[in-house]
Amino acid sequence: MATVGISTSCFYPVNTEVALRRAAEAGITHFEVHFSTFSELSDSYIKEMRKMLKAYGAQVHSVHPFYSLLESPMFFSDYSERRFADGLEIYKQFFHAAAKLGAQNIVFHGGQTTGKHRVMISQDEYIERYNMIFEAGRKFGVNLLHENVYMHTAQTPDFCRKLIEYLGDKALFTFDNKQARRAGFDSAEFAGALSGHIRAVHISDCDREHDCMLPGKGHEDFAAIRNAMSGEDDKAFWAIEVYNDAFRETEEIKLSLHYLDMKLKEAEQSKFTKS
Repeated sequence: MATVGISTSCFYPVNTEVALRRAAEAGITHFEVHFSTFSELSDSYIKEMRKMLKAYGAQVHSVHPFYSLLESPMFFSDYSERRFADGLEIYKQFFHAAAKLGAQNIVFHGGQTTGKHRVMISQDEYIERYNMIFEAGRKFGVNLLHENVYMHTAQTPDFCRKLIEYLGDKALFTFDNKQARRAGFDSAEFAGALSGHIRAVHISDCDREHDCMLPGKGHEDFAAIRNAMSGEDDKAFWAIEVYNDAFRETEEIKLSLHYLDMKLKEAEQSKFTKS
């Protein structure tokens, strides 16, 4: 069964621990933690986060690095191997923090497709480097999940299928429905292209004027997305990820979580009944 929760980034730029506490006090217990600076990766900070999680009976399923903006020039430039090696050492800090929090997954934006920091290496070399980062995470017991971010390498189902073709079970994803829409793809069809390889979902709603709303506020077909997923996807963590202008009170997020949970359970019941 899918688990639903939120990303602490919903409250950005509120400090990460404050965002976690605010949501936990409202009764939300499942999280993706969005780290916002290096000091939040320290053992002392992680220790305090673990105390808080234990006090509220909460769980962290995934971690989102603030370093996403630099993943393209750090890992996929045509500069020397030195920069890649340094980037790998930086990400070991994220893997370590995620493991200490009990999170199984790290979200990865990957290479950009435009601008001066666009990917400067071949697709084959990109996949080889991605695999090296993935393997580094596995040593900490953490999976690297490539997200389908718009204007990034994994923005198309074709590239994601190639990643699956090359890496098999090591090609794992965070599926984001608003990013799929921004890239011009149907959310359910894109999720279907990743079927069996999705371990986290960034979910939001939309209407004609807004593409990032709380679930239940727009017209997104969450059941269609859920039904497009299969296999180990059934255990994926669904995190509401919206900007802080999408709500006024934390209670709105809690109500949205209940709505999303209901829609997913209805879809799962229908899916399993048919099968």
